[in-house]
Amino acid sequence: MDAALPLHDLAAILQLSWPRRLLTVILPAAAPAILAGLRISVGSAWVAIVAAEMLIGGTGIGYFVWNEWNNLALTSVIFAILAIGVIGVLLDAVLGRLSRRLAYQE
Repeated sequence: MDAALPLHDLAAILQLSWPRRLLTVILPAAAPAILAGLRISVGSAWVAIVAAEMLIGGTGIGYFVWNEWNNLALTSVIFAILAIGVIGVLLDAVLGRLSRRLAYQE
């Protein structure tokens, strides 16, 4: 049984207004799923941004990687790839910590 359903019924019995019901029942119940989707979306967006910068951009880390690859500066390419990975891990860790903080606990 869904944990938010009894709270939703209780909010209806107490005749809470729609904004109050949204902030106290619906949003806390939906927050873990919202953050899981946000975490996946940020990872996909990070990959897409770097790839788009490689193809089109004149600035950005993707352009830097592509430019250094063409110049055969492999140490710079490796450093940039490591930087891309570290930034991706940090973004994922921040959203993971936030999702653990907002997760439902009994």
